[in-house]
Amino acid sequence: MSRELREQAKSRSSFVKVGDRRGYRLVADWGHVTLLEGGCHFCELSSNKHGGMSPLWRPPWTTIDPHTYNPVQYQTKYGGPPDGRLLAGITGHNLSFDYFGPPSKEETAAGLSTHGEASWRKWKLSAAQQGRSPSLDCCVELSDAQIQLRRIITLEQHQPVVYCEETATSLTNFDRPISWAEHVTFGPPFLEPGVSAFDMSATRAKVCPAAYGSRLGLRPDAEFRWPYAPTMKARVDLRRTAGNVHGRYTAQLMDSRIKIAWVAASNAHLGLLVLYLFQRSDFPWVGNWEERFYRKNTPWEGKTFCRGIEFSTTPFPVPRRESVTRGRLFGQATYRWLPARSAQRVRYLILLLDIPKDFLGVAQVFWRKGNIEVIGRSTSLRTIPCQVRDFLC
Repeated sequence: MSRELREQAKSRSSFVKVGDRRGYRLVADWGHVTLLEGGCHFCELSSNKHGGMSPLWRPPWTTIDPHTYNPVQYQTKYGGPPDGRLLAGITGHNLSFDYFGPPSKEETAAGLSTHGEASWRKWKLSAAQQGRSPSLDCCVELSDAQIQLRRIITLEQHQPVVYCEETATSLTNFDRPISWAEHVTFGPPFLEPGVSAFDMSATRAKVCPAAYGSRLGLRPDAEFRWPYAPTMKARVDLRRTAGNVHGRYTAQLMDSRIKIAWVAASNAHLGLLVLYLFQRSDFPWVGNWEERFYRKNTPWEGKTFCRGIEFSTTPFPVPRRESVTRGRLFGQATYRWLPARSAQRVRYLILLLDIPKDFLGVAQVFWRKGNIEVIGRSTSLRTIPCQVRDFLC
């Protein structure tokens, strides 16, 4: 790559302000991706073909860098421990690590927050370059967990593909159980009742307990086959989002016969399909979380509509002790081990694909050494081809 091209690419990607927060925007010919310094959240995932609209959720409240959160100062705005610090900075796609869900009451008293340190610590973001591809190197040390995290984000220059690699390095002398969850949340206008479709390579599934909320609209603790979950009287197709007031969560087990697992969200009115691909061995579970004007406490205030599709090592967002005590669900482990003084790596892809107005969702995704075929749910079984690097094998 010539010096002139390197300088041109560098000038296009840069540090930016998102509200009052500092972030870094990676720019390619097809669009851009923006990550925030506070928590390293993906806050923008934008395609030029779709008017620069990002499908990722932006909360209706004004967020701050979560590492600046102080419960005395911000409790009335964002809530107190353990959720307040997370909600002060949450947006889009955040990393829940090294546990998924709330801390225990003892951990809460010791100062830990919901979904772990990674989502609220201040990360170091450094611009990089991989050939013609803009890249970002993100690092943080989790002082409570004694784990070092590194996330490398790389964009294809000419087609809407994002390559994500994360590495966790233990700084302790003992093995430890962890949870690792990519907490991807979608919001309006991409999220549209009766229009947006959510698909995944899932098999068995389970509804959360009744304690999760009074407006589940599903039978608590029920087991089912994705996507048809039982209500008290019938079944509901979870591929679509209903227009009523509700708040619920279901855990889905990814099909063990499929090495490269996938989750997909599409809106045919907007002509956009968002596809995440990952090794099933890294993330055997996907959480399906929906919030539609149900939560009335601060900062939700009954004003939030969003849907999370969270690929994870862990089925339910519960304290670490509970995940370890459960051990297995449907024969699959509910946590993973990070051995002493060792490193573990995960990789995933994000694709933004054009779809026709009659697109009804994703039926199947085939991966053959970098060649991806997306089979649509229609009478013609429309195929969308895409080529990527041999990144996940």
